[in-house]
Amino acid sequence: MSEREKPQNMIFQSEKPIIQIAYAVEDVRQAAQIWSEKFNVGPFYVNEHIPLANSYVRGTPEPFDHSSAYGWKENLMIELICDHAQKLSPSTVSPEKPFSGIHHVAWIAPNFEAECHALENQDCVQVLWAQNGSDTGMKLAWFDPQNGMNHFYEIYEDTDDIREFYAFLSGKAKNWDGRNPVRDMSG
Repeated sequence: MSEREKPQNMIFQSEKPIIQIAYAVEDVRQAAQIWSEKFNVGPFYVNEHIPLANSYVRGTPEPFDHSSAYGWKENLMIELICDHAQKLSPSTVSPEKPFSGIHHVAWIAPNFEAECHALENQDCVQVLWAQNGSDTGMKLAWFDPQNGMNHFYEIYEDTDDIREFYAFLSGKAKNWDGRNPVRDMSG
């Protein structure tokens, strides 16, 4: 497709379009409230202690306990993430000074395994591999690009579930009237 044939509503096209930016926070509900008030992002949907199956942290089978709040602004998901054990941080942390700031950017990988290999071939180090919810759940992985960006990359397996989740959040944001900015995933 030539430049002139591209749809007018496309700002850019990319093989790896970033569809999410995640910020590390200590309290996902409080952070979601602040984001809603300061940036008119919402509603946020909170999922606490997200179940992961087959979780590998830095190559070792190990649970990863985290909570997230998910919101949507224009063409981008905003994730507010709390790593409860502070195991996976893009930079050095301590109990006195937990990591805050950009945690990762994410994209959906049309071929998950090929994308994992491509990132490893670019000297990215896999820091998390897991499946969402169960042994048959969507695969996801985090990589440390080790390139001074000070945040991780996250890739998702391309599944109907992830696309439906993004469509759900986008739809809720388009029709949001500003009320009830922080909601539970189950509600």
